[in-house]
Amino acid sequence: MPAEKIMKYSPLGFFMTAFATYQGARNGMPWLGLLFFALNVAFFLPFSPLKKERLYLALAVGGAGFLIDSLLILLGVYHASEHGRWLLPHFFCPEWILALWLNYGFALFVFKPFLSRDRLTPVVVGIVFSAIIYFNASRMELITFPLPKLLSLAIIAMIFAVFIPTCNQLANKICGAPHANRPK
Repeated sequence: MPAEKIMKYSPLGFFMTAFATYQGARNGMPWLGLLFFALNVAFFLPFSPLKKERLYLALAVGGAGFLIDSLLILLGVYHASEHGRWLLPHFFCPEWILALWLNYGFALFVFKPFLSRDRLTPVVVGIVFSAIIYFNASRMELITFPLPKLLSLAIIAMIFAVFIPTCNQLANKICGAPHANRPK
């Protein structure tokens, strides 16, 4: 099968990794997301046109997301439950959240054409998806909000309204101009 056809399944790898990450954290296996992320990279990276760039993007977004979420925990915007932890102490974001950020950074290469459509798209994606993701994580009892839930979600949404566009700009810088217009 040609590399282009295999790369079309990359979003499926992203969603499978995200699903495994949440289910692993819910069921006392917070390392499962990292395992699925490694498998996702091992499967799709050989078919990717920009291998080093995708890895760098995954690590950069993963590292920055880890720092932001650790800061949100430290500031008491939310608390991560202990049953969703593996090795990292409670003042850092847990491994399953790190896996989600690494997964997003790796998939950003694929989602970049959509996010680069205009300046508003990554802002809206940051607001909407952060609220959905953190709300659902609280419903799964993976996180709790010590502040009123709406206030915590508003703080998170504001941060990701800036962070997601920044990640997209980084992807454009690392991987070149939006590759949606590149010949296939």
